[in-house]
Amino acid sequence: MVDKTKSVDSGESEGTNSEELEEKKTFTEEEIKAVQLEAKTYRKEKADLKKERDEFEAKLKAIEAEKLTEAEKDKKKIAELEKQLADIQGSIKAKDIDNLILKSLSGKNIVDTDAAELLIKKELESVDEITPEAVTKIADKLIKDKPYLISSTPVNPSDGNFAKQDNEPAKTPDKMFGEFLRG
Repeated sequence: MVDKTKSVDSGESEGTNSEELEEKKTFTEEEIKAVQLEAKTYRKEKADLKKERDEFEAKLKAIEAEKLTEAEKDKKKIAELEKQLADIQGSIKAKDIDNLILKSLSGKNIVDTDAAELLIKKELESVDEITPEAVTKIADKLIKDKPYLISSTPVNPSDGNFAKQDNEPAKTPDKMFGEFLRG
């Protein structure tokens, strides 16, 4: 079997024999493969050790969780439930305020109810207690201060999205032909 070698030149061709030996290093293909195999095993070992460490950390966390007494678990659960309750109460209060605002704006012929609602909410921030009377008072004040929010024509709920106009009914082809002939 022929021994294949790879050499590495440093670029200097002149020098003594001992310098040339230090500068020119040759490795057999078997030595290179051995070094590569060794590097591969180190990488695998490192990955295995990392995996093992992660498993131990997970076990440690599980043991610490088991150490918590029932009272501590109950305290954590109570804190979580109190937070959820506060969030739910906040959302209910916000919906109640929205309903009060819409109730106070209904029937007042407001052009843009969303803008009016936002303006009323802004005014309600300074109010200590939000009552239907306070919301109605703020809505009336808003209408007085900003009359452009009021539509000049009354709104009929049966109109849908568009106010009906007084259009005459469509003409039949016979009527249109008769008008054409009359001139």
